[in-house]
Amino acid sequence: MKTRSALSIAAACALILAPPVNAQRVHEALEAYALYQNDVSTMLDADIENARTVDAALARLTRHDGDRVSRGWIAYGALTAAQSPRFADSIEDAIDDEGRSAVLRHLRTDITYARRQRHSAQAIGLILNAAGSDSARASEAGARYDRFARSAGAAQLAASGGANLPGLTRLSPDMLGRLRGGGRVSQTALSYGERGFWDSLSGRDGRAPRGRSGNEGASYASVTDHMLTLAAIVAADAERSERRRVDALLDEPLTRQCMEMQRLQLRQCLSVSRDASERAYCLGRHALAGPGSCFSNVVR
Repeated sequence: MKTRSALSIAAACALILAPPVNAQRVHEALEAYALYQNDVSTMLDADIENARTVDAALARLTRHDGDRVSRGWIAYGALTAAQSPRFADSIEDAIDDEGRSAVLRHLRTDITYARRQRHSAQAIGLILNAAGSDSARASEAGARYDRFARSAGAAQLAASGGANLPGLTRLSPDMLGRLRGGGRVSQTALSYGERGFWDSLSGRDGRAPRGRSGNEGASYASVTDHMLTLAAIVAADAERSERRRVDALLDEPLTRQCMEMQRLQLRQCLSVSRDASERAYCLGRHALAGPGSCFSNVVR
């Protein structure tokens, strides 16, 4: 490995303190996923009293486009991985050793190149932790509606009319600002991928559920490779020159197909539901827990 210049060292230190500022396209993709997770935060605390509140929750969750949420999840995983100082260093080392053009060519043509760099295991670990945490909170929210589905009384099921849910329906300017600076070390903001990140973003006081841990699932290693390659492009500050590659990496097929299947199953479930308890079951299973499993597929 060649001796690193003062400029390279400064760049590596900057990665520890904050996410790269030029990852605009990745951050824009992240917003759809952040909005979905913000609604999950609402579902973790919203009162589930009757048919009105179930239908209000359905309206809130079914507004999300599965493809955009999928792209946002890949962006979130990539930005999480890019926070690994050792992984970022390994990309800088590769640029020093092979040249910037060669490294970008590898990232453009070889989906496994980033995985083969030294210290990629640290970045993969961050991705797996984020996947476990995000899946756990969606599953916990889904379990609340499943419990309602199993225990609701006749009066609750007969209720009709509109209901308002708590929580913001759009990302506020402050939330957007925190998303752009999600990796910055401070006493008030958590980093991307940390347990409780989405609760902190939404201002939720509840305790974040503990995500399941595990090794990387071999069948979904390509999902991780999309995130790692995108993270390497971000770490190399090459998003602008690699926009076509960035878009291709965000459009990850396994997660997209999983989200599409959950959306289809939700529609089918709702089409045969007879009352609010069955709609609550559909919501919990296919609008919350199901998408959560799409995020955690990378964890075995």
